Formats: sequence, structure tokens, C-alpha cells
Amino acid sequence: MFKIRFKGARQFREIAKREVLGIEVDKNRLKLVHLRLLPSPEVLDLVQKDITGLNDIEIANLLLKLFDIFAVKNLEIVAVITPRVVITKNIEIPSTDPQEIKEILNLQAGRHTPYSRDEIIMDYINLGIYRRNYTRILLVIVNRNIIQQIFNILNRIGISPKKVVFSVEAIALSTARLFKVSTEQVPLGIIHIDEESTDFIVVSYSKPIFIRQIPLGVRHLVFEKDKYQLRFLEEIRRSRELYQSEDVGELPKEFIFTGGVESLSELEQIMDINLKRVFYLKELSLSKKVIENTSITKNISFLNTIASLLSLDKIMVDLIPEEIKLKRILQVRAKQLLKSGILVLTIFVLLFFILLIKIYCKSLYLKNMDKKYQVLIQQAKELEEDFSRLSLVKNFLTHRGYSLEVLIEVYSILPSEIELSDIRYEEQRKFSLRGSATSMSSVFSFVDSLEKSIYFKEARTRYTTKRKVGTKDVTDFEIICSLEKSY
Repeated sequence: MFKIRFKGARQFREIAKREVLGIEVDKNRLKLVHLRLLPSPEVLDLVQKDITGLNDIEIANLLLKLFDIFAVKNLEIVAVITPRVVITKNIEIPSTDPQEIKEILNLQAGRHTPYSRDEIIMDYINLGIYRRNYTRILLVIVNRNIIQQIFNILNRIGISPKKVVFSVEAIALSTARLFKVSTEQVPLGIIHIDEESTDFIVVSYSKPIFIRQIPLGVRHLVFEKDKYQLRFLEEIRRSRELYQSEDVGELPKEFIFTGGVESLSELEQIMDINLKRVFYLKELSLSKKVIENTSITKNISFLNTIASLLSLDKIMVDLIPEEIKLKRILQVRAKQLLKSGILVLTIFVLLFFILLIKIYCKSLYLKNMDKKYQVLIQQAKELEEDFSRLSLVKNFLTHRGYSLEVLIEVYSILPSEIELSDIRYEEQRKFSLRGSATSMSSVFSFVDSLEKSIYFKEARTRYTTKRKVGTKDVTDFEIICSLEKSY
């Protein structure tokens, strides 16, 4: 038996058991949710701490102690922003182009808040085309200081959240999973109650189309019921009226009452709406540890954080400051550039070693061949020397007697009227004849005879001169030619 191990196996196992940690920092409460997304969603742990009066350093120290429980190094960290610190506006934008919509919102966002554009972080949820060339937008605005505080707390312990999400968008995306209700046909109303506040939400097509914060929670309705119950009912009625006045959509026929609703059963009877109380944790797989500590969810809701983790990959709103997004993009590009550089360098090194190995192998092969054929090389040298000696002998024998043949040929064609006084053989097979003749015609006849001979070529007279010898005319001449016969 053997095992195959490869570097990517560990990464594959980490992806296969993907775990995330949601952090919700409110004014008086710190909530942590440890959730496993893969292979199947399961709530592993829920933690809540009272942070009333604590500063950022004290909250960071508290988180540091809690993080030892969750082994944060292996988790994705997500920061959750609730409606308590968010401003939302339903607006219409005269465009359907996402880039153009973003540019318009960047210009107009400051008009919808008491803050300047530099003091806010803005994102939006696209609710769809409302009229021709108009897009309905749910604008989400949060004070930059709130986001910066979260980053400051987490940075103190060396952690940076992967995302900063808006919890209401996550709840809208999770309606089918947590409440078993479809929002494709008619809007769904959600009354989400927490310890200190309540969120009135209307969801259509898995998107929040209306949000209103009510500053009353479980603590008010349980411990000061007589004082706040009627006010709570009035706030719900007013929320419905505000929703209708904005003409965002039709009024929901059904409302889900969820969050810390375990002690609020009687509200179902006294509200004048079709209200259904839902325990969101019953729709989830819970670890043994969570089941044993469900008492912490009696008056406190973890729905914001749980829904954010369940819908993490579908959430569009990300409230991370632009400068941090830009920094992360630059870091990713720097890593990619570094990886590319390392890859190119590795390829060059591999090519160099491959070339070096080839050169070494070739040289080794040649060395072995030289050693193997050394005897043959020596024998070949001896044969070459013998061949050189034989060639010299052959050349000597071939040329032997050639000069006599040439002279015999000259005298055989030499006319009787011509007398030769000088015969010369020069380099490059040049041959010259000097003499005298009784007539000029004899000289030209002799040249013609030389040209026809197999021993000579290119025969011609270099000069001819006449002179008197007694009473006779004599013609002196010089004939030059090249030797023709091969041997």
C-alpha cells in the first residue's frame, strides 16, 4: 500500500470544510457566530458579550481571548453591519448602466445624509428597472467612523475582515432557507426583533425593498411590557404606512415575526396583521455545544450574523472603505506579479539546467566515443600516411617522361623553315618557344599546328620581328601556350 501526497491536498481539505466567523459589534453587545458552510451548513458556536462602556482596546483584548476558542487563522472573518447604524433610501436613478448608476450615486449620496461625502461609505442594492431607463435603488449609507472602528479593533489583534456586509440584504437572501417562504410572487414582511431594537423589513424577489428601524426590543416588551407594548404596535402600524407612502410595492399579506421571539408569543394574537412567529434556529443544523446553550438566544437574536454567513457568496453590498479595497487589489496584483516573476525565473533556471545537462551529456558521449574509437583513429592516421606516400609515388610515376613527350611533339610538328633557339616551361603550366623562321607564314603555320596538338592549347604569337641576315630576310618570333595533356 502507498499514499499519494501533494501540496494542494491541504488546501482542498480546507475548502471542503470551509468555516467562517461572523462578528457583529453593536453599541452594547458583541456577537460572534462560528459557522461551517461546507460540506453542509452548521452553526458550530454562538457567543455574545456585553461591551457597555468598553473602549476599542478593551474590546480588542476581549476578542483576542475569544478568538483562541475559534482558531481564527483557519477562518474567514466577516464583519456584520445592522440597520441600527445604517441609513437606507429608496431612490430612482435615470440609468440602467451599472457604472453610470455608481457615478450618479457617488455625486448624490451626500444629499441623503447629514454627513459630507468623505464621511460616509456608500453601496447599493439594485431593485430592478422601475420605468423605462429608470432603475430603482436601495441606497445603503454608513458613517465611515463606524467601519473604521471595526477595522481598528480587528487590526489591533492582527485580523482584517474579508467583507463588511449589510445584514438586511443577507436576511432577504435567506428567506427561502430560514422561513420556507418564497418572495417571488408577493412581498414578504419580516419583523426581526433583537434585545434593544426591531427591524421592519419588506422583501421582494429576495431583495430588501424597505427597511425601518424601531428603537424597541425584547428587553422593552418583556421587562416593561405595559409601558412599551402599545408603542411597539403603533411603530409597526406606522412602518406599514411609511412603506405604502413610498409606493415601493404592494403591502405584504404575510409577516414573519422572528429573532428573540421566544418570550413574545402573545404579540401574535394582538397584532392586526397576518403574523407568523418563526424560530430561525430550528431551520438550521446546530452543533451539540449550541443546542446546550440555546438560552442565550431567548432574548438575543443572532439572525443578522447567521444570515450574513449563510448568504456570504451571494451578498453584493460590501461596506469596506475604498482605500482598503484599493490596497487589497494592489496586494493581490503584487502577489500575482511576484508569482509571475518567480515562475519566469524558475522556467529560465530549468531551461538553463536542461541545456547544461544536454551539453554535459553530449560532451560525455563524445568523450566515450573518442575513447572507444581511439584505436581506429590511430589506424586511420597510419592509413592516411601510407596513402600520402602512395600518392606521391603515383604522381612521380605519372609525370615521369612527360617533358620528353612534349619535346617530341614539338619537334614532330616543327616545320623545317623554323629554327628554335629557346624553350621554356614556367609556373602554372605556361610554355614558351623562341626562334627564327625564313618566312612569316611558317610561324603562323607552326602556331596552328600547336593549337591542334593534344599537348597544347591557347597557342599564340607574343611577337614577330623581321631582320636581315646577309641577303636573306629572317623573322624572329616568340610563341606562348599552355600545356593541355592530363596525366
